[in-house]
Amino acid sequence: MFGTHNALSRRRFLTASAGLGAAALIGGCSNDTAADAGADGEVGGELTVWTWADLFEETFKIFEEKNPGTTVNVEIFAGDEYATKLLSSLSAGAGPDVAMIEITNVANFKGKPGFVDLAAEPYDAGQFADQYADFGWGYVLDDEGKVFALPKNTGPAGMFYRRDIFEEVGLPTEPDQVNEAFKTWDDFLAEGAKVAIPDERWLVDTPMAIVQAIIGQGGLSYFNEAGEPQLNTPEMAEAVEYAKRAHDAGLISPFEIWSQEWGATVQNGTVAAYLIGNWFGGNVKNLYGPDTAGLWGVTFPPASGGTSAFNSGGDFIGILETSQNKATAWEFIKFVTQDTDSLRPMYQEIDLYPAWQPALEEDWMNQPDDFYAGQNVNEVFAAVSEEMKPPITNENDVDARDTLTDAVNEVLRKGTDIQSALDAVQERVAGRAG
Repeated sequence: MFGTHNALSRRRFLTASAGLGAAALIGGCSNDTAADAGADGEVGGELTVWTWADLFEETFKIFEEKNPGTTVNVEIFAGDEYATKLLSSLSAGAGPDVAMIEITNVANFKGKPGFVDLAAEPYDAGQFADQYADFGWGYVLDDEGKVFALPKNTGPAGMFYRRDIFEEVGLPTEPDQVNEAFKTWDDFLAEGAKVAIPDERWLVDTPMAIVQAIIGQGGLSYFNEAGEPQLNTPEMAEAVEYAKRAHDAGLISPFEIWSQEWGATVQNGTVAAYLIGNWFGGNVKNLYGPDTAGLWGVTFPPASGGTSAFNSGGDFIGILETSQNKATAWEFIKFVTQDTDSLRPMYQEIDLYPAWQPALEEDWMNQPDDFYAGQNVNEVFAAVSEEMKPPITNENDVDARDTLTDAVNEVLRKGTDIQSALDAVQERVAGRAG
């Protein structure tokens, strides 16, 4: 939930890099997922899938090859319009057989009519619960024991840093040593000041990168279980305070995330570190900084309360109640989330991190990567994945996040008192959510 800006980037990246689709999702065939009769009939016939990017096209073809007589029709919608389109279709009792759900929109679908309860027979998705990441499973399972989708990928976060910049200013460059130097958020500000050059180079890209990391590490949520906003708590104030300290020290770039200027920082090294989900590596390799191979390292983010782990992104895939081909849909979503032919190329080509835990032990998940100067970055992300804390989700999360972002910018640019700004956010969000 707190990696919303990261998730939006993935949508834009995946759409922008459609030409990478064939290479990104093709893999050699395997039989990880059996194509048996499935849920309530034989596997075969036509299947319609909705998503916001066309990188699944070749994976769909592999599924068709494994299931002769099956045709997968893909309908792609603009990322920022996708959730609204799907909600409208559910309200009208229409839509596809299968739909993708991005992590920030889970609360709009979970526990509500429209998606098949995969915990029920004949699916019995609970049999796979311990094989998906606890973090991802926590998102799909509601209080009544229903499962509305299967987790496809999560977004364990790391600190991506520029080895060349760190070396230039005398900071360590190896991941373990960088982690020790940047162990806490106080260390992050103190040591990170060494990379900053006024109006030319900065430590981190945005203030919300710091805020979202800290509240994510604390397992904090924008709302409690009763649906009441929790935006003016001491923990939230502490997160904003660190962002303010970084801003006042000239450590945060002035660029808006995902802007052209922001993207240029990845290539030209004017930002030294990014606190972001592992999928960011796919963005760097394929879009923002393909010429920067060997200049990057990844380590754990600075810790808050002894915890460095937080999530930044994730996707899910489920079956609609209106589907007339649920047996094939069930086999399909298992294929997408469990089968090596789906998971391996998504990880190798665009760094999407599998929620399916058996994949984490595969050789293709644990290879030295020349892009990171030979580092096996999964040593970081696997440890982060084990400790990520799922927040309480609410359908007003996006509004709360955007309102909080506005308040943080007001604190930094206008000098507004932190607690006063957060109290105002609390009141505004409570009024709209109520």
